[in-house]
Amino acid sequence: MWTELRLLLTLVIAIWIPGWALLAISGIWREWPGLQRWIVAAGLGIVSYPLLFYGLRLLPGVALGPMTMAALLLVAAGIAAWRLRRDWREIVRFAPLEWAALGVFGLTLGTRLWMAHRYPFPAQADSLHHVLLTQLTAEQGRLPSTLEPYFPIPLDMYHMGLHSLSAAVMWLAQVPAHTALLWTAQFLNGLCGLGVYLVLERKGYRLGGLVAAVAVGLWSHMPSFYVNWGRFTQVSSQAVLLIAWCVTHTAIAEGPRLWQRRRGAALWSGALAAMLTAGVFLLHFRVAAFYLPLLAVSLGSLLWQQRQSRAALGHSLLWMAGVGAMSLLLVLPVLLPALSVYAASNRAMETQTVVSQEQLAEVMAGYYEFPWSSIPVLAARRWLLALVAAALVAGLLTGNRVSRLAAGWLLLLLAVGNAYRLGIPVLNVTNLGAVLIMLYLPFGLIIGAGAQELVNWLPPERRKWGTVALAALVLATGVAGARQRVGEMAPDNLFVAEADVRAMAWIRDNLPPDAIFAVNTYNWLGTTPGGTDAGYWLPYFTRRGMTAAVMLTSLGGQAYHSEILERAALVAQLEGDPDQIAGVVDSLLARGVRYVYIGANGHFSEPILQVDSLLQSGRATLLYQDGPVAILELH
Repeated sequence: MWTELRLLLTLVIAIWIPGWALLAISGIWREWPGLQRWIVAAGLGIVSYPLLFYGLRLLPGVALGPMTMAALLLVAAGIAAWRLRRDWREIVRFAPLEWAALGVFGLTLGTRLWMAHRYPFPAQADSLHHVLLTQLTAEQGRLPSTLEPYFPIPLDMYHMGLHSLSAAVMWLAQVPAHTALLWTAQFLNGLCGLGVYLVLERKGYRLGGLVAAVAVGLWSHMPSFYVNWGRFTQVSSQAVLLIAWCVTHTAIAEGPRLWQRRRGAALWSGALAAMLTAGVFLLHFRVAAFYLPLLAVSLGSLLWQQRQSRAALGHSLLWMAGVGAMSLLLVLPVLLPALSVYAASNRAMETQTVVSQEQLAEVMAGYYEFPWSSIPVLAARRWLLALVAAALVAGLLTGNRVSRLAAGWLLLLLAVGNAYRLGIPVLNVTNLGAVLIMLYLPFGLIIGAGAQELVNWLPPERRKWGTVALAALVLATGVAGARQRVGEMAPDNLFVAEADVRAMAWIRDNLPPDAIFAVNTYNWLGTTPGGTDAGYWLPYFTRRGMTAAVMLTSLGGQAYHSEILERAALVAQLEGDPDQIAGVVDSLLARGVRYVYIGANGHFSEPILQVDSLLQSGRATLLYQDGPVAILELH
């Protein structure tokens, strides 16, 4: 309990103190009234870590640590406290609907952190490399360039913004990497409603913002369900996506007018917009492909509105170029190596030798093609889709600005998800599945705008009571939704159990450091052999090797990729007739694989390693057993 309270306090401090320091230094907080300034502060605080850690790459030999990070936060807190010492009453003054929104944010956050409390080990295959990156960042005091010593995988084309924040939390809260990563990711997941609220509130739709926050955080099963997949980097970037857009659009649209009143504040507005835009990219490279269409729709609309005024059009273009240039400058040291690797990987795909061209076509279909039946599973349940459709019709018929914006964004997102159909490999930056699971953001905007139009449809004398009634109804259904959100963990996604933790301790104490284990494996799309139980976590818990690989295997080059596929194929042959196992064991021993680990949980795919079959073969000896957990030695 005390550890979890420490984690919660650490995350609040780590996120809001840097954000408020930036707002206090710039003075720009006065341009964001009420709860808006707290949301902008959260976005700035989140992106400050990837900006800081990626910036350290320009300073070879410079590393951070627990004391340095604590000192930086202490200085930031001192700056914020001093500059805002006379304004604290204004900063914590909120309207009734803002207090209701705070309640929604708190309830949403509570559902996410309850899941972290109830299931303390990150789920599914993606979580392993996120934990290893958190561990390496904390150990090295800077972002690693490879996954070594765990795996020989370079990281130029991988986003590590989240791991800079989780490593800082690991230092400050003094917790293991897997705990820091899980709580950081779930905390950011709990902030998923901040962006939709900010956009609608900024447009004058405070009730709509409240409804959107409930829809995104408590009605929708996305992004809450991400915890099942360890989809942590995507949700971290999406947590700031709409905040970044709102600040950026405001800086460009209102920058010329702000320049007339407060030039310094106008410059700061552009700089903070650039930081947030860069942060979206640094937290998850591909989420930029979701962010840029939104900017394109909104800025295109702005320029169209100003087409009759050359002066206004010129000013907007100038501010657009300035913010864009600053954003590009911040990401360029990361963007150039990533693009280089991305281009090389696309060229290599054309001469693929790891799998056959027929298998490659099958892989591409499995990765990019999603049937209509997947929409209620990956985007929103049918009842919520119906609500989105009704709200969209209402918003478009009444000419609601947010509805039009969200509809245009939605269409472009679907185009991004289907870009593979053009047959141009360089455009295949993401797949439709990644798009579908982030549609909760435009859906939230559409539902919020529709709710606002519903109240606006009432006669003026009834709008106050209509607002109260709708807010009460939405809050009540939000509480019901919260109960659903804490019950959505699929047990098969949980690989690590307490019995596995005990087995890992036994391995550390009794087996050599160079031990390599055969583990239960699921070959995703036939090209990426990941684990299905706690054997997959052996590198993290024991620093020993295993035959599966992290989900970044394709970044390791063809030679490494081929080796991993060969190992996985051999492990698959350990199933079945004990008489056939002998030759497989010889091949594994020749590759240094001397042990077998069978875990307690997981097996979303049928387990292939069976204790009885291995013992009957006469080529394995049982070294350790604790219930379903077993460790065997091959000979």
